[in-house]
Amino acid sequence: MDLIAIAVPFFLALILAEFIYGVIRGRNTYRLNDTINSLSMGSLSSLSGLMIVGGSALIYEFVVDAFALTQLSADSTLVWITTFIFYDLAYYWKHRLGHEVTLFWGSHVSHHQSEDYNLGTALRQTSIDFHGFLFLIPFFIAGVPGEVLVATVSLNLIYQFWVHTQHVPKLGPIEWIMVTPSNHRVHHARNDQYVDKNYGGVFIIWDRIFGTYQDELAEEPAVYGLRKPLNSWNPLWANTHVYWRLLVDFVKIKGIKNKVQLLFKRPGWLPEGYVKTCKATPIDLRSKYDPPVASATKAYVFGQFLITVAVSLSLAGLASLASPVELWAAAGFIVLSLFTHGYILDKRRLAAPLESARLILAIALALLLPLGSTLSALLGYSAAASLIVLGISIALQRNILGAGDQEIRKGDVSEGLAKASV
Repeated sequence: MDLIAIAVPFFLALILAEFIYGVIRGRNTYRLNDTINSLSMGSLSSLSGLMIVGGSALIYEFVVDAFALTQLSADSTLVWITTFIFYDLAYYWKHRLGHEVTLFWGSHVSHHQSEDYNLGTALRQTSIDFHGFLFLIPFFIAGVPGEVLVATVSLNLIYQFWVHTQHVPKLGPIEWIMVTPSNHRVHHARNDQYVDKNYGGVFIIWDRIFGTYQDELAEEPAVYGLRKPLNSWNPLWANTHVYWRLLVDFVKIKGIKNKVQLLFKRPGWLPEGYVKTCKATPIDLRSKYDPPVASATKAYVFGQFLITVAVSLSLAGLASLASPVELWAAAGFIVLSLFTHGYILDKRRLAAPLESARLILAIALALLLPLGSTLSALLGYSAAASLIVLGISIALQRNILGAGDQEIRKGDVSEGLAKASV
């Protein structure tokens, strides 16, 4: 049973509840651009899992058959409890290596990019977890039934959702045993004394045992995000930027030993005498990456994002109706859409023509794919209406260009959309 899929609607409801609570209390922890980016990352992660579904099951079946393993009873309470505890220990080491080994950090980094900290951040997950299955193999060998392991992994992830909030204070004695919002806030902070601490998923005792625990200090409020900020709302770049820089360094340095060490040393390591391509910068406690975008543009992107999410949620059902080509076309459209939403919020130069091309593609998909009449109509109508808005926007830009507006000359679709909406 896929417990994560069942939990997603509750996750979204709790995100909305946290947002409303924060507004009422005068302590809102959400920004539209950051939240869309986090949810885009979550959507991409789910999409990548759907497109390669079955890989872990094949590995499980291979290990069980190859070693003729005896399966433990799935009805045993002891098997469930033992698996839950030892999986959390395995998760601790997977998580810790994801911070302390460059090759694995490139996969995990996306979860730490947000400079906000809220329940939406919990859904900000990688799309390229290529090594996680290695930590499951000992459970296969031990004979843990597949359904027990799948449920355990799901429950571990579901538990971790609620600790991504700033609204829950310290919880007294619970802090000594369980991962709580307080000690997980430390984990997401980039302050010097907080970096690479508190790796536990459910139990914080592993950090206390292995020396990686750090208490949240009242005199040192957590500052969230990377020490080298991403400064982009592009979900594709968010998934790949560490590996790109790693590739540049890997090609640049000489010697097999140095190349291997580059992959498995801590992030940022290079042999003596080499200049890093990715440098840590002093932390500015006062600012976050937040390009100024017109309110009308934010509303437009939010509306388009909701439609993209609807298409994404329909993909699982589409798998049984569409051909592989159609399925990949729908997946490609989702990826392009999430990329374009971030591109607009980044105020990139070619945002308007890229969005126009995406909307034309949306009309084609609405006509050609078996998305269902409601979703097809919504997608087609939205795309057609948005093309009209973009056409007006471009016309306005040309008029403004004649008056020498330098911002529009740079291709600021935000201002054009805003003016077109007035």
